Amino acid sequence: MTVLARGVTLAQGDIMDREEGVDIGLWERCANEDQLYAWVQNFLQLRMPRRGVCAGHQSPFEYLKHAYFEPGKDVVVWAPRGGGKTRLGAAATLLDLLHKPGVCVRILGGSLEQSLRMWEHLLPDITIYCKDKIDGKLGARRFRLVNGSSAGVVTQSQRAVRGLRVQKLRCDEVEMFDRRVWEAAQLITKTRPADAKTGEPAISGVVEAFSTLHRPGGLMESIVDNAKETGVRVIRWCVLEVLQKCPRERDCAACPLDEDCHGIAKKDCDGFLSIDDAIAMKRRVSRETWEAEMLCRRPSRTGRVFGTFDVDVHVREELPAADAGSPQIDPKAEGMYLGIDFGFRNPFVCLWIWRDRHGRSIVIDEYVQSEVDLAGHIEAIRARPHGGAVRVTCDPAGCARNEQTGTSNVQRLRDAGFKVACRASRIPDGLEMIRAGLRSGTGQVSLFIHPRCKQLILAMRTYHYGDRDRAEVPAKDGPDHLVDALRYYFVSRDAGEGKVGWY
Repeated sequence: MTVLARGVTLAQGDIMDREEGVDIGLWERCANEDQLYAWVQNFLQLRMPRRGVCAGHQSPFEYLKHAYFEPGKDVVVWAPRGGGKTRLGAAATLLDLLHKPGVCVRILGGSLEQSLRMWEHLLPDITIYCKDKIDGKLGARRFRLVNGSSAGVVTQSQRAVRGLRVQKLRCDEVEMFDRRVWEAAQLITKTRPADAKTGEPAISGVVEAFSTLHRPGGLMESIVDNAKETGVRVIRWCVLEVLQKCPRERDCAACPLDEDCHGIAKKDCDGFLSIDDAIAMKRRVSRETWEAEMLCRRPSRTGRVFGTFDVDVHVREELPAADAGSPQIDPKAEGMYLGIDFGFRNPFVCLWIWRDRHGRSIVIDEYVQSEVDLAGHIEAIRARPHGGAVRVTCDPAGCARNEQTGTSNVQRLRDAGFKVACRASRIPDGLEMIRAGLRSGTGQVSLFIHPRCKQLILAMRTYHYGDRDRAEVPAKDGPDHLVDALRYYFVSRDAGEGKVGWY
C-alpha cells in the first residue's frame, strides 16, 4: 500500500493529527480498532476503507486488526497485485515491534527479493520512529530494539527456515514458495507466554500467508482450500477495496471499470489506488488475468489443457436426465468401464466410469496408490462396490513383458478375469476427445465427474501445458496420471476385437 506521506521523527508519547477525535501515542498499545485505525492513519498515513466493499470481501484493515489483537490463529491474505499486502505486512510488523516488547518477527518471501520488499517498507518506518531505540546496529537484514523486540529477513531455503523459533512469521507471495520450504515453515512458531512480572500479555505464535492466487493447483490455492477445511481465517480483498473514491462528475457509462464497479467506487471506495492507474492496468491485460489477479475471483485458466472444465457444470452426483428424443448410440455399450494408468513409484490410477446408452459418461470413483504391486491393486479394485466392468481400458505400454515376472500387466489383468482393451494413440488426440466430452462444438456436455473423485477434479482443473519450448505438450508434474487414465478410457472404450486393440 503506497505511503502517501510520512511524519517527522516523534518522541515516545507524541501524538500526530487527531483522527476522528482519537488520541493515540506512538508507543501506546491500541485498546480497540478505532485507536488502531487512528494510529495507522496518523503515523503511517495509510488510507483504506474500514469495511470491504465487495460481497464476501474484507477491508485490508481487517488483516491489521487480526494481526494486532492476537486471536492466536494463523491467517491467509488473498489480495490483488499492488493491493497493499506487502506494505500492510510491514505495518503490522512495526506495530508488533513497538507495542509487543520481546516479540520476534521474521519475514519470508517467495524469493529473497520478495522478502526484501516488505523489509524495505519497514526500514524507513524504523528509521523515522525508532532511530534512538535500536539496540546495536541497524543490520541489512536484522535488527533489535531496546524493548527486546526483533525483526529479520529469512531466505527461501529449508536450511534458513529450520531451527528458527519466532512468534510471527510473515510469508509474502507464497504462490512463489517451494512447497518443502512452506512445510518446514509451519514448525517454527512458538507462543511467548504472558510475563507476570511486567504484565505483558502472551504473544501468539502464528504464520501469516500473503499472496495473489493465480495458478490453478498452485500452493496458494491449496493453502486457501486447507484453511477453509481447518477453520483458518482467509481475508480477501480485490482492487475495489483499495480503489480511490470516484468523483461524482466521472461518467460511469464510459468507464472501463464500470462492469466490475457498478458504482461502488462513488459510494464505498476510499483507498489509495487511482482510478486512472486501475484503468491503465486493466487495458494492458486479458480479462482472464484481470479477474484472477486483480478481482481475486478464481485462478487463471491461461495455459490449462481443459479450459472448459467447470466444477458447477461437470461435477455432479449422477448423470442428468437425458433430453427427450436423445439417440441411443449403443445400448450394448452401456455399463461400467475402468480407466487404468499403470505405475509403481508414480501412482497407479484406476477410474470407475459409468457409460449410458446415450454415450454420456460419469466418473463415479477413483483409486490412486503408489508403491503397491499390481496384485494389491487388483485386490483393491475388486473390493470396491461397483460390480463388474464391461472392459478395462489402459496404457498400451502395459502390454510389454515385465523383466522380473515375464508377464505383462495386461496379461495379469486378463488372468484376473478382466476384459482389457488398449489402443495406441497420440496424446493430443485423446485430450481432444476429453475436451469434446466436456463441451462439444454444438455445446453438448457428455462427461461428468462425481464429487468424491477429488483428485481427478483437481487434475482436470490444474492440468497445464509445459514450458515455452514444449508449449503444446502438457506438463508431467502429477495431474497427468489421472488424466491419462481418463484418456485411455476415451481412446479404447470402443476398440473392437482383433487387430484394433484387444489383448
